Amino acid sequence: MSHNPEVEVFMELRSFVRPAATLLAAVAIAACGNREVGTDPGSAALEVIVNTPISRAGAVAIEGAAAHTVVTATDTLRGLVPGPYTVRAANVAAADSLVSPVLWGVVSANAVMVSTDTLKSVTATYAIRGGSGALWVGKWGSVNLAEGFTSSQLASAGMMAAADTIGTSGASLTISGAAFDSAGNMWVTDYINQQIMKFSPAQLASGASTPLVTIATSKEPWGVAVDDSGNLWVAYYNGNNVLEYAASDVQSWSGALTDPTPLLTVTSPNGPLGLAFDGDGSLWIAGFDVPVTYKAAASAIHAATAGGTTAPTDSLESPYLDHGSGIAFDRTGNLWEGTESGYIVGYTSSQLGASLHGEPSFAQQTGAAFDGIALDNSRNLWAATESADVVMFSPSQLASGDLTVPARTLTAGSGEKTFGLAFNTHDSALPISPAFGRLGGGSARLRAAPPVVHIGDGSRPGALRHR
Repeated sequence: MSHNPEVEVFMELRSFVRPAATLLAAVAIAACGNREVGTDPGSAALEVIVNTPISRAGAVAIEGAAAHTVVTATDTLRGLVPGPYTVRAANVAAADSLVSPVLWGVVSANAVMVSTDTLKSVTATYAIRGGSGALWVGKWGSVNLAEGFTSSQLASAGMMAAADTIGTSGASLTISGAAFDSAGNMWVTDYINQQIMKFSPAQLASGASTPLVTIATSKEPWGVAVDDSGNLWVAYYNGNNVLEYAASDVQSWSGALTDPTPLLTVTSPNGPLGLAFDGDGSLWIAGFDVPVTYKAAASAIHAATAGGTTAPTDSLESPYLDHGSGIAFDRTGNLWEGTESGYIVGYTSSQLGASLHGEPSFAQQTGAAFDGIALDNSRNLWAATESADVVMFSPSQLASGDLTVPARTLTAGSGEKTFGLAFNTHDSALPISPAFGRLGGGSARLRAAPPVVHIGDGSRPGALRHR
């Protein structure tokens, strides 16, 4: 899809992707006032009023008999062919150096009948989507389930109270994984209490403590991810597998559930924790029990029978991956992994595509135990540390290998341990993003088989015997 730089449309529902692509590709004219549109000049006109709460253009899609356009600011479309027109306020992201807020809009009328010699009017009103524009941090404790820190807070760092919080109702929770879907819902995993929860954008803004969905499991969920089709993926540590839940099922869930039926099981006998998708749509799985990170190729995932099981197709092996936990890709396709043994590990995209991957191109140890990691719009890498701190390493540090002192340290005022991390919203240039889908292409060459798994050292995630 080709994007106008001023119109970064968020595709919230898979069903909208194809018509939206057709619409934007057809015509994407910057608003200039009193525009003549339509291939056959007519005598009808439509006034489109666009209201945004911050300095950011909207993206109001207009489609009718002979006009296909996007209006970014208040404008009057003239010369329209009379007839019915549909109007939709697509989501947009405001530019930000660290994490972008999302604006979502509603229109006063989704269908407008434009008549000869008349001026019809429609209004699109935008608001900032609840919970967006922040780094959300999953907590181990009983004060807050998760805390959101805004771009300005991330820029200043230091000790501070979160801008937004999700409460715990006084219960002791261990939120190990966090991810956002394209509608802005936050999914989190509670490792010790063996549950998965969903919170809506409205709940993120209100500080709710009762989730929309609570799933009780018989295993220990850790990593969580949402692919660009809306399927939910969860890594189960003591199950040694990753389960995929179909988007259609996920959208229908509400209230309390117990172990819903997965669409697919990916075996991952490494004590799976962190999950990340690369630009080809392949799933990478960080493992705690052995120093191995598995890959399940997109082709294997798509070829698997519904309700069936598939195995990893490739792997990374290195002693630096001992007690792997958080995993993420940067915008150039390099893989980054944080370990509870205190390493930040990096593999280049060319290494990942080679038949033999070798040792990581980057492996530096600090005094922290790293869990969730995430990258912001400026390519800074943020990592939870199993303390009250979230640390940030700059692109220059990742290039030089000097992680002695983090570029920034954010200390949560609640004092609880930090584990899961997720930006709301993703950097639009990352390989997997609710806004733009996957980037990249081509198939990596795979090794013949994953390694034989051996028993771990007896420690558990979040409770290493040795730091």
